[in-house]
Amino acid sequence: MFKNPRVILFSVLVVAALIVAYLLADRQGWFASESTDQDTLSAIEQLTPEIASLSEQIRNAPSNAGLFYSRGNAYYDFGNLKYAEADYARAFELDSNNATYVLGWSDCLFDMNEVSKAVEMLENYQLRIPGNPDIMFSLAVDYFLLPQPKYPQSIDLLNEILKQDIQNAPAYFYKGLVFKEWGDTTKAISSFQTCTEVDPDYYDAWLQLGLLYADKGDPLAVNYFDNAIAVSDSSREAEYAKAKYFQDKGNLAEAIEYYRQMVIKDPQDADALYNLATIYFGVDSIVKADRYFDMAIKQSPAKAYAHYGKGLCSMKLGHNKEAVAYFQQAITLGVDEETEAECNELIRQINGN
Repeated sequence: MFKNPRVILFSVLVVAALIVAYLLADRQGWFASESTDQDTLSAIEQLTPEIASLSEQIRNAPSNAGLFYSRGNAYYDFGNLKYAEADYARAFELDSNNATYVLGWSDCLFDMNEVSKAVEMLENYQLRIPGNPDIMFSLAVDYFLLPQPKYPQSIDLLNEILKQDIQNAPAYFYKGLVFKEWGDTTKAISSFQTCTEVDPDYYDAWLQLGLLYADKGDPLAVNYFDNAIAVSDSSREAEYAKAKYFQDKGNLAEAIEYYRQMVIKDPQDADALYNLATIYFGVDSIVKADRYFDMAIKQSPAKAYAHYGKGLCSMKLGHNKEAVAYFQQAITLGVDEETEAECNELIRQINGN
């Protein structure tokens, strides 16, 4: 299992929960005082039959750790980390030897930014019951994701996992990530290559190999990107990376053709449209660049640098009033300080100030 830091989005259900809570509240000033935990729990349960059912089962079997863990998962999926954490903690309290419960609890704490507590919990379990590969993997990933990563400890744990299972592809993959961030490109490449040997369908490992070789300017990058695309032809990351490699190498004809194929596949691909525009602008094909910047903006109106590029094209085409509007919009949407200063200078030039 990979630890991917999750961003919890409060969905329409949360809004609905507040509406239901309001409709169900008595008319004696429910909103005049702070809602209690029980109010919130009741509102959630009315919108989530799964949680309501688990709560009823827990009332009938208050010592069943599995029920608390299941309800913790349900709260987690609903987006309420506070109640999820409480249920994971209760499950672990009832059965502290169950690795699944400590993993759920630590993951939840990590997502709540209680990183030290999450790591400490896994470390304590590892001391009490050493050798569990899931615990070691989660702890290795946590070490890697810490604000101040513990790279050696992460590698040591991943190596321990591989002693138990030499065919563990995720362990090789994460070794590659750790070595990459640690600055040891040679070992990173070796780990990713071993991962693909163990599991030839490991898309992320092929992609990482492509990116590492692209950083070196090595044409082998294209082969690795092609392997990633063959494994997962629905993913645009490898396709985009391959086209960007051609662009960065100055193979503009190949880059243009590849970006065009991406746009044919997905006409709403604002990134491919934007990159086509920048290539055409760079070779002074301003009319084509202007058209592609315009298309990128239509697909992604908040793309600040597309507005900046559109402004540059408008200037070259003699549409100064339009150029000012696009430069101002680029500043509003948030370009970097250097580009913002350039936009302001161009606006002053156009206005004759």
